[in-house]
Amino acid sequence: MKKSLLALAVLSAFAGAASAQSSVTLSGGVDLGVQRTNGQWSMGTAGSSRSNFTLSGTEDLGGGMRAIFLLNSRFRPNTGEINNPGGASNFYRNSWVGLAGGFGDVRLGRILMPLQDFNGGYDPFGTDTLGSTHTGGINATIRATNSIYYRSPSMGGLQLHAAIAAAEGQIAGEQGGTAGKPLNKERPLGLGIVYAAGPLKVAVAYDKNSADQKTTGLYGSYNLGVATLMGQFEKGDTNITTTSLVNKRVDRWSLGATVPMGAATIKAGYTRWSDEDTKKLGLGVDYNLSKRTQLYADLGKLSGNGSATLPLTALNRKARFDVGIFHKF
Repeated sequence: MKKSLLALAVLSAFAGAASAQSSVTLSGGVDLGVQRTNGQWSMGTAGSSRSNFTLSGTEDLGGGMRAIFLLNSRFRPNTGEINNPGGASNFYRNSWVGLAGGFGDVRLGRILMPLQDFNGGYDPFGTDTLGSTHTGGINATIRATNSIYYRSPSMGGLQLHAAIAAAEGQIAGEQGGTAGKPLNKERPLGLGIVYAAGPLKVAVAYDKNSADQKTTGLYGSYNLGVATLMGQFEKGDTNITTTSLVNKRVDRWSLGATVPMGAATIKAGYTRWSDEDTKKLGLGVDYNLSKRTQLYADLGKLSGNGSATLPLTALNRKARFDVGIFHKF
């Protein structure tokens, strides 16, 4: 009997050690609110990234090496549908597996490329809500299929990002391109450097998409304590017309700030897109009911002359509003 109990105790100890060395985590969020755009009211999520679930995991392989993976899917909570264009696969947003260690980490799969991975962190609205003043990446690759992504370890606050993907199999809507400059012509390539030290964070990035359109970005933020100031500047190729063989170089920039006030955070931003002759003012407030549940309200107002591809009409010049609730798990 005593031997049986001892054996059981030893097995339990080994099982506990094994489970401590690997883990799988379910995380994500559910966001839903009432929105007014182009003079019409509707219900929806405040941003494609907000309503999602993510499966991620890690396993300790010994010697400082870990196996890692991530699967991310987004959905519309008001209808229950997958929130992917054209009925794309469930893990269209991100699906990768890799290895991590003292060298940094290497990921293989479908991954957000460096420039787009960086720029959302320098918009007061995080690219979400109708107040967002995000520069958008122009025609930089958003996500690339069949990609390899490397991140170095932090070296005194400095970190290198590099990614490359196969030319074939890239998805429309994730790249630039026209009838004259088609997709799947070039290997998507992304490079970036981030420096973070104390209240300062800056990043620079370069992207070449599969239609051979190039974009560069410069981003920065500084935490003053009473507020965090942030800015974005991007310059890149865009098509003169929807069928043109010719690109033109355009720029976009934005300035913004977040101001914490107890449980509330005030957000403000302004952006200008030279390629669309469009300006936008964004204002908003988040109110934290807890660490995981947040109420929000935002306003966005477009101005400028617009363009042939994105005309500004009497309807879309009207102020945009959203009010909703966001729960993270």
